[in-house]
Amino acid sequence: MKAWASLLGIIAMAFVVASQASTLTPVIDSFTLTDLVVDDSVKVLEIRSDENAYLKQHIPGSVHLSYDEFRGPKTNPGQLPDLRKLAKALGSRGIQVEDAVVIVHDGVTTTDFGAAARVYWTLKSVGFESLAILNGGFRAYQKDGFELASGQAKVLPVSTTLVLSPTWYADTAEVAKQVAGDGNARLLDARLDDFYAGTAWHDAAARPGILPGADQFAFEAFFDKNTPLLKHADDIDAIVSANGLNQPGTISYCNTGHWAATNWFVLSEVARVDGVKLYAESMVEWSALNQPMENVPTSVQFAILKTKKWFNSLVN
Repeated sequence: MKAWASLLGIIAMAFVVASQASTLTPVIDSFTLTDLVVDDSVKVLEIRSDENAYLKQHIPGSVHLSYDEFRGPKTNPGQLPDLRKLAKALGSRGIQVEDAVVIVHDGVTTTDFGAAARVYWTLKSVGFESLAILNGGFRAYQKDGFELASGQAKVLPVSTTLVLSPTWYADTAEVAKQVAGDGNARLLDARLDDFYAGTAWHDAAARPGILPGADQFAFEAFFDKNTPLLKHADDIDAIVSANGLNQPGTISYCNTGHWAATNWFVLSEVARVDGVKLYAESMVEWSALNQPMENVPTSVQFAILKTKKWFNSLVN
């Protein structure tokens, strides 16, 4: 009888943990994360930029994996990573597709959230079903005064297989069809005004400019003013509605699929707009392939812009 009672207790506990993981919302705060960590119902993945800082202080039980592991080469940073290498990196940290995972970024700037959103998009695209981003990242967790750990977390390595689903991914060929008029998707530029105007560009891009016919909605509008905190879901819904961003089938892009990942995340995961996709490689790949673009400066204007950019790099 006691054995049966113990077994039922274990089953009940497992059910509670599984239920918590299955109901993981896309954005959580530090208080929710702490409860999940105590219940041992999630894996915490810190993608902070400084691994040494992670080793000095991190969320108890979390593992560290560099954001670079989810990115392409310097010549095309938005390119998808080698899935076998990524699977090995995740497995070495005890993470497999069946796990519920909370992604933790630095939490210093709004751009940091973009890293977490890109990782979220990547993991979702390769089979992870229960994911969340810690709003405010590690900085928010630290400010909230929760317990911190140090050193390398002990994990049991696992083996996992990653398979890319194209559900949330628009590649260059698909974007080219849209530009050619063979589709009805909305192209949405997530970049700031100077990029959209063609006066700024990523260092790896061949030239400034936008996708022909693209609209713009800068990613920063989804954050509380002067903070890296994503706005409340109700506020986001209001922004999406007021700006007509609830168009199904939207393709989000930027320079390298980083800022655009924030717009994809907000529209797809928070506002629940149907069929939103991320053009992961974005303008760096598009411009390198000499595809048609708008808001492109003349050769003389581009030469002047490059000179200004070079001079500013010396001064700053």
